[in-house]
Amino acid sequence: MELKIQVPPLGESVVEGTIVKWLKKVGEDVKLDEALVELMTDKINVEIPSPANGKLTKILAEPDTVVPVGEVLALMEVAEGAVKEGKAFQTEADDKHIPEKPEEQKSPEPDEAFIQVMEHQKRTGMHAPTEDVEGGIKLVKSSPLVRRMAREHHIDLRKLKGSGRDSRVTKDDILKYIEQRHTVDFKPAFVWPEAEDVEVVPFTGVRKVIAGHMVQSAFTIPHVTTFDEADMSEIIGWRKKYVPVIEQKFNLRPTYMPFLVKATVFALKDFPLVNSQLSDDGQTLMIKKYYHIGFAVGRDNRLIVPVLKHADRKNFLEITKELAELGKKANEDALKMDDITGGTFSITNAGMYGATASTPIIAYPQVAILGVHKIKEQPVVIDGQIAIRPIMNLGLSFDHRVVDGGYAVQFLRRLIEYLEHPELWLLNVV
Repeated sequence: MELKIQVPPLGESVVEGTIVKWLKKVGEDVKLDEALVELMTDKINVEIPSPANGKLTKILAEPDTVVPVGEVLALMEVAEGAVKEGKAFQTEADDKHIPEKPEEQKSPEPDEAFIQVMEHQKRTGMHAPTEDVEGGIKLVKSSPLVRRMAREHHIDLRKLKGSGRDSRVTKDDILKYIEQRHTVDFKPAFVWPEAEDVEVVPFTGVRKVIAGHMVQSAFTIPHVTTFDEADMSEIIGWRKKYVPVIEQKFNLRPTYMPFLVKATVFALKDFPLVNSQLSDDGQTLMIKKYYHIGFAVGRDNRLIVPVLKHADRKNFLEITKELAELGKKANEDALKMDDITGGTFSITNAGMYGATASTPIIAYPQVAILGVHKIKEQPVVIDGQIAIRPIMNLGLSFDHRVVDGGYAVQFLRRLIEYLEHPELWLLNVV
Protein backbone atom coordinates (compact mmCIF):
# COMPACT_ATOMS: atom_id res chain seq x y z
CA MET A 1 0.00 0.00 0.00
CA GLU A 2 1.30 3.49 -0.89
CA LEU A 3 1.60 5.93 2.01
CA LYS A 4 1.94 9.71 1.57
CA ILE A 5 4.18 11.50 4.06
CA GLN A 6 2.87 15.04 4.58
CA VAL A 7 4.05 18.08 6.53
CA PRO A 8 2.22 17.90 9.88
CA PRO A 9 0.92 20.92 11.82
CA LEU A 10 4.06 22.63 13.09
CA GLY A 11 2.65 24.73 15.90
CA GLU A 12 0.71 27.92 16.39
CA SER A 13 1.28 30.55 13.67
CA VAL A 14 3.70 28.25 11.83
CA VAL A 15 2.42 27.60 8.30
CA GLU A 16 5.54 26.28 6.58
CA GLY A 17 8.97 24.79 7.12
CA THR A 18 12.21 24.31 5.21
CA ILE A 19 13.67 20.86 4.59
CA VAL A 20 17.06 20.65 6.29
CA LYS A 21 17.98 17.10 5.29
CA TRP A 22 16.54 13.71 4.57
CA LEU A 23 17.55 11.15 7.16
CA LYS A 24 16.60 8.22 4.92
CA LYS A 25 17.36 7.48 1.26
CA VAL A 26 15.04 6.19 -1.43
CA GLY A 27 14.94 2.41 -1.31
CA GLU A 28 15.89 2.18 2.35
CA ASP A 29 13.82 0.18 4.81
CA VAL A 30 12.29 2.30 7.56
CA LYS A 31 11.08 1.20 10.98
CA LEU A 32 8.11 2.50 12.94
CA ASP A 33 8.87 5.89 14.59
CA GLU A 34 12.24 6.13 12.82
CA ALA A 35 12.97 9.73 11.75
CA LEU A 36 12.50 10.33 8.02
CA VAL A 37 13.27 14.00 7.49
CA GLU A 38 14.30 17.08 9.47
CA LEU A 39 12.35 20.33 8.96
CA MET A 40 13.35 23.84 10.02
CA THR A 41 10.70 26.36 11.02
CA ASP A 42 11.10 29.91 12.26
CA LYS A 43 10.82 28.52 15.78
CA ILE A 44 12.38 25.04 16.02
CA ASN A 45 13.70 22.12 14.03
CA VAL A 46 11.45 19.03 13.99
CA GLU A 47 11.83 15.47 12.79
CA ILE A 48 8.97 13.70 11.05
CA PRO A 49 8.87 10.02 12.11
CA SER A 50 7.69 7.04 10.10
CA PRO A 51 4.19 5.83 11.05
CA ALA A 52 4.96 2.20 10.22
CA ASN A 53 7.53 -0.30 9.03
CA GLY A 54 8.04 0.01 5.29
CA LYS A 55 10.28 1.29 2.51
CA LEU A 56 10.87 4.86 1.31
CA THR A 57 10.03 4.79 -2.41
CA LYS A 58 10.11 8.43 -3.54
CA ILE A 59 11.24 11.85 -2.25
CA LEU A 60 9.15 14.74 -3.62
CA ALA A 61 10.85 17.73 -1.96
CA GLU A 62 14.60 18.29 -1.80
CA PRO A 63 16.65 19.99 0.97
CA ASP A 64 16.32 23.82 1.20
CA THR A 65 12.78 23.58 -0.22
CA VAL A 66 10.13 25.58 1.64
CA VAL A 67 7.07 23.36 2.17
CA PRO A 68 3.67 24.39 3.62
CA VAL A 69 1.73 22.39 6.17
CA GLY A 70 -0.05 19.53 4.39
CA GLU A 71 2.43 19.33 1.50
CA VAL A 72 3.31 15.76 0.43
CA LEU A 73 7.03 15.23 1.03
CA ALA A 74 7.56 11.59 0.13
CA LEU A 75 5.96 8.22 -0.60
CA MET A 76 6.39 4.97 1.35
CA GLU A 77 5.38 1.41 0.66
CA VAL A 78 3.84 -0.22 3.75
CA ALA A 79 1.79 -3.28 4.53
CA GLU A 80 -2.00 -2.97 4.09
CA GLY A 81 -3.64 -1.50 7.21
CA ALA A 82 -0.32 -1.02 9.02
CA VAL A 83 -0.74 2.72 9.64
CA LYS A 84 -2.53 4.47 12.48
CA GLU A 85 -4.43 7.66 11.71
CA GLY A 86 -2.26 10.75 11.75
CA LYS A 87 -2.25 14.26 10.30
CA ALA A 88 1.17 13.80 8.73
CA PHE A 89 0.23 10.68 6.82
CA GLN A 90 -2.29 9.74 4.16
CA THR A 91 -2.85 6.44 2.37
CA GLU A 92 -4.70 5.43 -0.77
CA ALA A 93 -7.19 3.81 1.58
CA ASP A 94 -7.81 7.21 3.21
CA ASP A 95 -8.58 8.70 -0.20
CA LYS A 96 -11.19 5.99 -0.80
CA HIS A 97 -12.55 6.22 2.76
CA ILE A 98 -11.82 2.54 3.37
CA PRO A 99 -11.63 1.78 7.10
CA GLU A 100 -8.13 0.86 8.25
CA LYS A 101 -7.35 -2.46 9.82
CA PRO A 102 -6.25 -2.33 13.45
CA GLU A 103 -2.49 -2.20 13.87
CA GLU A 104 -0.82 -5.28 15.24
CA GLN A 105 0.70 -4.73 18.64
CA LYS A 106 4.48 -4.60 18.47
CA SER A 107 6.99 -4.93 21.23
CA PRO A 108 8.44 -1.47 21.80
CA GLU A 109 12.18 -1.01 21.59
CA PRO A 110 14.12 0.06 24.72
CA ASP A 111 14.10 3.80 25.27
CA GLU A 112 17.47 5.32 24.33
CA ALA A 113 17.44 7.94 27.10
CA PHE A 114 16.71 5.23 29.70
CA ILE A 115 19.59 3.11 28.37
CA GLN A 116 21.92 6.11 28.79
CA VAL A 117 20.69 6.60 32.34
CA MET A 118 21.32 2.94 33.16
CA GLU A 119 24.80 3.08 31.64
CA HIS A 120 25.60 6.18 33.69
CA GLN A 121 24.34 4.50 36.84
CA LYS A 122 26.52 1.51 36.09
CA ARG A 123 29.59 3.73 35.71
CA THR A 124 28.90 5.89 38.77
CA GLY A 125 27.43 3.23 41.05
CA MET A 126 24.19 5.20 41.43
CA HIS A 127 20.92 3.35 41.20
CA ALA A 128 17.40 4.28 40.25
CA PRO A 129 14.59 1.81 40.93
CA THR A 130 12.97 0.17 37.94
CA GLU A 131 9.44 -1.04 37.51
CA ASP A 132 8.91 -4.67 36.54
CA VAL A 133 6.36 -5.43 33.89
CA GLU A 134 5.97 -9.12 33.12
CA GLY A 135 9.43 -9.74 34.58
CA GLY A 136 11.13 -7.01 32.51
CA ILE A 137 11.91 -3.29 32.59
CA LYS A 138 9.08 -0.87 31.94
CA LEU A 139 9.50 0.64 28.45
CA VAL A 140 8.28 4.05 27.33
CA LYS A 141 6.71 4.87 23.97
CA SER A 142 8.11 8.07 22.44
CA SER A 143 9.23 9.62 19.16
CA PRO A 144 12.88 10.16 18.10
CA LEU A 145 12.51 13.89 18.83
CA VAL A 146 11.28 13.21 22.37
CA ARG A 147 14.11 10.76 23.01
CA ARG A 148 16.63 13.29 21.78
CA MET A 149 15.20 15.97 24.09
CA ALA A 150 15.36 13.49 26.97
CA ARG A 151 19.03 12.82 26.27
CA GLU A 152 19.87 16.53 26.08
CA HIS A 153 18.14 17.30 29.40
CA HIS A 154 19.05 14.04 31.19
CA ILE A 155 15.46 12.95 31.71
CA ASP A 156 14.38 9.40 32.62
CA LEU A 157 11.29 8.99 30.45
CA ARG A 158 9.88 6.35 32.87
CA LYS A 159 9.15 9.17 35.32
CA LEU A 160 6.86 11.00 32.88
CA LYS A 161 3.19 10.27 32.41
CA GLY A 162 2.56 10.44 28.67
CA SER A 163 -0.38 12.48 27.47
CA GLY A 164 -0.36 11.08 23.93
CA ARG A 165 -2.19 8.13 22.47
CA ASP A 166 -1.48 4.87 24.32
CA SER A 167 0.31 6.95 27.01
CA ARG A 168 2.99 8.00 24.53
CA VAL A 169 5.32 10.69 25.91
CA THR A 170 5.08 13.84 23.77
CA LYS A 171 7.26 16.89 23.30
CA ASP A 172 4.86 18.93 25.44
CA ASP A 173 5.26 16.40 28.27
CA ILE A 174 9.03 16.90 28.11
CA LEU A 175 8.76 20.71 28.09
CA LYS A 176 6.33 20.66 31.01
CA TYR A 177 8.62 18.39 33.01
CA ILE A 178 11.64 20.64 32.35
CA GLU A 179 9.67 23.70 33.49
CA GLN A 180 8.53 22.05 36.73
CA ARG A 181 11.76 20.31 37.59
CA HIS A 182 14.09 21.95 40.10
CA THR A 183 16.68 19.20 40.37
CA VAL A 184 17.95 16.43 38.10
CA ASP A 185 18.26 12.75 38.94
CA PHE A 186 22.01 12.87 38.80
CA LYS A 187 24.80 15.27 38.08
CA PRO A 188 26.73 14.09 35.03
CA ALA A 189 30.48 14.44 34.85
CA PHE A 190 30.09 17.01 32.10
CA VAL A 191 27.10 19.09 30.98
CA TRP A 192 27.08 20.80 27.61
CA PRO A 193 26.44 24.55 27.94
CA GLU A 194 23.18 26.00 26.77
CA ALA A 195 23.26 27.06 23.12
CA GLU A 196 23.96 30.73 22.40
CA ASP A 197 21.30 32.84 20.69
CA VAL A 198 21.47 32.47 16.91
CA GLU A 199 19.17 33.92 14.28
CA VAL A 200 18.74 31.50 11.39
CA VAL A 201 18.04 33.36 8.14
CA PRO A 202 17.45 31.54 4.83
CA PHE A 203 20.22 32.40 2.37
CA THR A 204 17.97 33.15 -0.58
CA GLY A 205 16.95 35.86 -3.03
CA VAL A 206 19.25 38.71 -4.04
CA ARG A 207 21.89 37.87 -1.44
CA LYS A 208 22.21 34.32 -2.78
CA VAL A 209 22.53 35.56 -6.37
CA ILE A 210 25.24 38.02 -5.31
CA ALA A 211 27.08 35.22 -3.54
CA GLY A 212 27.05 33.12 -6.71
CA HIS A 213 28.48 35.97 -8.77
CA MET A 214 31.21 36.67 -6.21
CA VAL A 215 32.28 33.03 -6.10
CA GLN A 216 32.40 32.88 -9.90
CA SER A 217 34.53 36.03 -10.03
CA ALA A 218 36.87 35.06 -7.18
CA PHE A 219 37.56 31.55 -8.51
CA THR A 220 37.75 32.49 -12.21
CA ILE A 221 39.79 35.70 -12.15
CA PRO A 222 43.27 35.95 -10.58
CA HIS A 223 42.78 39.19 -8.64
CA VAL A 224 45.55 41.69 -7.94
CA THR A 225 44.97 45.10 -6.31
CA THR A 226 47.17 48.17 -6.62
CA PHE A 227 46.75 51.36 -4.54
CA ASP A 228 47.49 55.03 -5.09
CA GLU A 229 46.48 58.42 -3.67
CA ALA A 230 44.73 61.36 -5.28
CA ASP A 231 44.92 64.97 -4.09
CA MET A 232 41.30 66.13 -4.34
CA SER A 233 42.02 69.82 -3.67
CA GLU A 234 41.10 71.04 -7.16
CA ILE A 235 37.83 69.11 -7.36
CA ILE A 236 36.79 70.16 -3.83
CA GLY A 237 37.53 73.79 -4.68
CA TRP A 238 35.60 73.52 -7.97
CA ARG A 239 32.58 72.00 -6.23
CA LYS A 240 32.50 74.74 -3.58
CA LYS A 241 32.54 77.36 -6.31
CA TYR A 242 30.18 75.91 -8.92
CA VAL A 243 27.84 73.39 -7.28
CA PRO A 244 25.51 76.10 -5.86
CA VAL A 245 25.29 77.66 -9.32
CA ILE A 246 24.59 74.33 -11.05
CA GLU A 247 22.04 73.41 -8.41
CA GLN A 248 20.18 76.66 -8.84
CA LYS A 249 20.26 76.70 -12.64
CA PHE A 250 19.87 73.00 -13.52
CA ASN A 251 18.42 71.52 -10.30
CA LEU A 252 21.39 69.14 -10.18
CA ARG A 253 23.91 68.62 -7.39
CA PRO A 254 27.14 67.01 -8.66
CA THR A 255 28.70 64.55 -6.21
CA TYR A 256 32.23 63.19 -6.62
CA MET A 257 30.99 60.32 -8.81
CA PRO A 258 30.62 62.33 -12.06
CA PHE A 259 34.28 63.41 -11.73
CA LEU A 260 35.31 59.80 -11.17
CA VAL A 261 33.33 58.61 -14.19
CA LYS A 262 34.82 61.21 -16.54
CA ALA A 263 38.38 60.63 -15.29
CA THR A 264 37.88 56.87 -15.64
CA VAL A 265 36.67 57.14 -19.24
CA PHE A 266 39.66 59.31 -20.23
CA ALA A 267 42.08 56.85 -18.58
CA LEU A 268 40.37 53.85 -20.22
CA LYS A 269 40.88 55.44 -23.65
CA ASP A 270 44.58 55.80 -22.84
CA PHE A 271 44.85 52.20 -21.55
CA PRO A 272 42.30 50.17 -23.57
CA LEU A 273 43.17 46.73 -22.13
CA VAL A 274 41.44 47.73 -18.89
CA ASN A 275 38.19 48.12 -20.88
CA SER A 276 38.19 44.59 -22.29
CA GLN A 277 36.77 41.10 -21.76
CA LEU A 278 38.43 37.69 -22.00
CA SER A 279 36.43 34.93 -23.68
CA ASP A 280 35.34 31.98 -21.54
CA ASP A 281 37.80 29.67 -23.30
CA GLY A 282 40.61 32.16 -22.78
CA GLN A 283 41.43 32.24 -26.50
CA THR A 284 40.32 35.76 -27.49
CA LEU A 285 40.36 39.21 -25.94
CA MET A 286 37.59 41.67 -26.82
CA ILE A 287 38.80 45.26 -26.43
CA LYS A 288 35.65 47.36 -26.23
CA LYS A 289 35.43 50.73 -27.92
CA TYR A 290 32.39 51.79 -25.93
CA TYR A 291 32.37 52.79 -22.26
CA HIS A 292 29.55 51.51 -20.05
CA ILE A 293 30.47 52.42 -16.46
CA GLY A 294 28.83 50.50 -13.62
CA PHE A 295 28.60 52.08 -10.18
CA ALA A 296 27.68 50.12 -7.06
CA VAL A 297 24.64 51.16 -5.01
CA GLY A 298 24.28 49.54 -1.58
CA ARG A 299 21.01 49.18 0.34
CA ASP A 300 20.67 47.14 3.55
CA ASN A 301 22.79 44.04 2.87
CA ARG A 302 22.16 44.16 -0.86
CA LEU A 303 24.24 45.51 -3.69
CA ILE A 304 23.11 46.48 -7.18
CA VAL A 305 25.28 47.91 -9.95
CA PRO A 306 23.41 50.20 -12.38
CA VAL A 307 25.28 50.90 -15.61
CA LEU A 308 25.76 54.35 -17.15
CA LYS A 309 25.76 53.60 -20.89
CA HIS A 310 28.06 55.42 -23.37
CA ALA A 311 29.63 57.61 -20.69
CA ASP A 312 32.16 58.89 -23.25
CA ARG A 313 29.39 60.55 -25.28
CA LYS A 314 27.94 62.55 -22.38
CA ASN A 315 29.12 65.77 -20.82
CA PHE A 316 29.56 66.39 -17.12
CA LEU A 317 26.01 67.61 -16.48
CA GLU A 318 24.44 64.76 -18.46
CA ILE A 319 26.43 62.24 -16.43
CA THR A 320 25.41 63.97 -13.19
CA LYS A 321 21.73 63.79 -14.14
CA GLU A 322 21.78 60.16 -15.30
CA LEU A 323 23.71 58.98 -12.23
CA ALA A 324 21.09 60.59 -10.00
CA GLU A 325 18.24 58.99 -11.95
CA LEU A 326 19.79 55.50 -11.88
CA GLY A 327 20.57 55.79 -8.17
CA LYS A 328 16.96 56.79 -7.45
CA LYS A 329 15.63 53.84 -9.45
CA ALA A 330 18.00 51.49 -7.60
CA ASN A 331 16.75 52.65 -4.21
CA GLU A 332 13.14 52.25 -5.34
CA ASP A 333 13.70 48.78 -6.87
CA ALA A 334 12.63 50.22 -10.23
CA LEU A 335 15.66 49.27 -12.34
CA LYS A 336 15.07 47.39 -15.59
CA MET A 337 17.29 44.63 -16.92
CA ASP A 338 18.90 47.02 -19.41
CA ASP A 339 19.87 49.31 -16.51
CA ILE A 340 22.09 46.66 -14.89
CA THR A 341 23.68 44.83 -17.82
CA GLY A 342 26.45 45.51 -20.31
CA GLY A 343 29.00 47.18 -18.05
CA THR A 344 32.61 47.34 -19.27
CA PHE A 345 34.19 48.77 -16.09
CA SER A 346 32.88 49.35 -12.56
CA ILE A 347 33.38 51.81 -9.70
CA THR A 348 32.50 51.03 -6.08
CA ASN A 349 32.47 53.78 -3.45
CA ALA A 350 33.31 52.38 -0.03
CA GLY A 351 34.27 55.87 1.12
CA MET A 352 30.64 56.85 1.63
CA TYR A 353 30.62 54.39 4.56
CA GLY A 354 33.89 55.71 5.98
CA ALA A 355 36.30 53.13 4.52
CA THR A 356 39.84 54.32 3.82
CA ALA A 357 40.92 51.22 1.83
CA SER A 358 39.44 48.05 0.31
CA THR A 359 40.18 45.34 -2.25
CA PRO A 360 37.03 45.16 -4.40
CA ILE A 361 36.06 42.02 -6.33
CA ILE A 362 35.82 42.38 -10.11
CA ALA A 363 32.36 42.14 -11.67
CA TYR A 364 32.80 39.14 -13.99
CA PRO A 365 33.41 39.18 -16.99
CA GLN A 366 34.99 42.64 -16.70
CA VAL A 367 38.74 42.79 -16.06
CA ALA A 368 38.99 45.61 -13.51
CA ILE A 369 37.12 47.57 -10.85
CA LEU A 370 37.99 50.85 -9.12
CA GLY A 371 37.49 51.21 -5.37
CA VAL A 372 37.21 54.79 -4.08
CA HIS A 373 37.46 55.73 -0.44
CA LYS A 374 36.98 58.42 2.17
CA ILE A 375 38.70 61.76 1.59
CA LYS A 376 40.89 62.62 4.59
CA GLU A 377 43.09 65.61 5.30
CA GLN A 378 46.69 64.41 5.53
CA PRO A 379 50.15 65.96 5.68
CA VAL A 380 52.02 65.74 2.39
CA VAL A 381 55.33 67.11 1.19
CA ILE A 382 55.05 69.61 -1.68
CA ASP A 383 58.22 71.26 -3.02
CA GLY A 384 60.03 70.39 0.18
CA GLN A 385 57.32 71.85 2.41
CA ILE A 386 54.76 70.01 4.55
CA ALA A 387 51.18 70.89 3.63
CA ILE A 388 47.74 69.56 4.54
CA ARG A 389 45.80 68.20 1.60
CA PRO A 390 42.49 66.28 1.16
CA ILE A 391 43.71 62.84 0.06
CA MET A 392 41.62 59.98 -1.29
CA ASN A 393 42.93 56.41 -1.50
CA LEU A 394 42.10 54.53 -4.69
CA GLY A 395 42.33 50.78 -5.13
CA LEU A 396 42.30 49.11 -8.54
CA SER A 397 41.61 45.37 -8.65
CA PHE A 398 42.53 43.87 -12.01
CA ASP A 399 42.58 40.54 -13.85
CA HIS A 400 46.24 39.54 -14.01
CA ARG A 401 45.56 37.27 -17.00
CA VAL A 402 44.83 40.35 -19.10
CA VAL A 403 46.53 43.27 -17.35
CA ASP A 404 50.09 43.27 -16.06
CA GLY A 405 51.03 45.10 -12.89
CA GLY A 406 52.93 47.89 -14.60
CA TYR A 407 50.07 48.56 -17.02
CA ALA A 408 47.56 48.68 -14.13
CA VAL A 409 49.73 51.07 -12.11
CA GLN A 410 50.07 53.41 -15.09
CA PHE A 411 46.32 53.33 -15.72
CA LEU A 412 45.56 54.27 -12.10
CA ARG A 413 48.20 57.01 -12.11
CA ARG A 414 46.72 58.48 -15.33
CA LEU A 415 43.22 58.41 -13.82
CA ILE A 416 44.54 60.28 -10.78
CA GLU A 417 46.15 62.90 -13.04
CA TYR A 418 42.73 63.60 -14.56
CA LEU A 419 41.25 63.93 -11.06
CA GLU A 420 43.98 66.22 -9.82
CA HIS A 421 43.80 68.48 -12.90
CA PRO A 422 40.10 68.61 -13.86
CA GLU A 423 40.57 71.96 -15.62
CA LEU A 424 42.06 69.99 -18.53
CA TRP A 425 38.63 68.63 -19.42
CA LEU A 426 35.93 70.43 -17.41
CA LEU A 427 36.05 73.54 -19.59
CA ASN A 428 35.17 71.47 -22.62
CA VAL A 429 32.16 69.67 -21.19
CA VAL A 430 30.36 72.00 -18.78
